Amino acid sequence: MTITRLCTVALLAGAAFAANAADNSQIADCVDPGAQQEIVRPGGGQSMVLRDGDAHYLIGFRGECSSLATASSVLIGTDGAANRLCPEGSTVKTNRSTCNVAKVEAIDAEQFARLKKRAAR
Repeated sequence: MTITRLCTVALLAGAAFAANAADNSQIADCVDPGAQQEIVRPGGGQSMVLRDGDAHYLIGFRGECSSLATASSVLIGTDGAANRLCPEGSTVKTNRSTCNVAKVEAIDAEQFARLKKRAAR
C-alpha cells in the first residue's frame, strides 16, 4: 500500500513539474535588461533567473557555470553588445569565467519568486 502511494505521489509531482515547464516559452527576440534588474543564482550553476522590471527570465547554460554561485559580478552580453540577452549567442561573464547561454525562457513573477526562495535556502 505504501509503495503504491509513493509511486502515485511521484507521478503526480512529475506531471506537475512537466506542466509548469511547458508554461515557459523560449524568447523569440533579444531583450535589453534595464537598471531595475535582479539576478538570482541558485546553486549548481546550471541556470539563473533574471527579473527585469516586470519581466522575468530563466536562463539555462550549456554545461555548468560553476563560477556563478560565488561571482562578485555578473555581466550579460551578446556578440560584444553589453546588457543584451538573446535566444542564441548570449554569454554570462563572471569575474572568473564566461558561460554560454543555451536557452532563455520567459517565466511569470510567481515562478521567479519560487526559484528565488529555493535559492535562498
